[in-house]
Amino acid sequence: MLLTIVIGALALSAACACGEDFPDGPGKETFTLICSACHDPTKVLDKQWSKKQWQYKVLEMLQEETDVTEKERGEIVDYLSSNFGTKININKAAASEIAAALDLSAKDADAVVAYRGSKGAFKTIDDLKRVPGLDAAKVTALQRRLEF
Repeated sequence: MLLTIVIGALALSAACACGEDFPDGPGKETFTLICSACHDPTKVLDKQWSKKQWQYKVLEMLQEETDVTEKERGEIVDYLSSNFGTKININKAAASEIAAALDLSAKDADAVVAYRGSKGAFKTIDDLKRVPGLDAAKVTALQRRLEF
């Protein structure tokens, strides 16, 4: 595992030197250290996959890596699905689609649709933060996955 971390740190340094930047958040360090041991982690920048697709890819990529724990794999999947997950048009999607794509509760997704129905289309992230009961910090974290 130490060799994996050292190689990952070197690859991360190279990626940072190229000007590539990854969003901050839980799992970022685990992702960059482990995934950069085998390839340039910037390959994910153009992906927009569902959580299931990320789970499959992480399993495929790390199936031979016995030093990588289940917890680390989960952190990587969570980081990737949170930051490079499927985009959703918050003004057109049904509550069930919003809940599934953004990992929101059914109650929160219903609140988004109800607010949209009474106030009109969301134009900005700040409009979405006005939905009663919706956690503004969670909305901010989902910003990269939203279309208006």
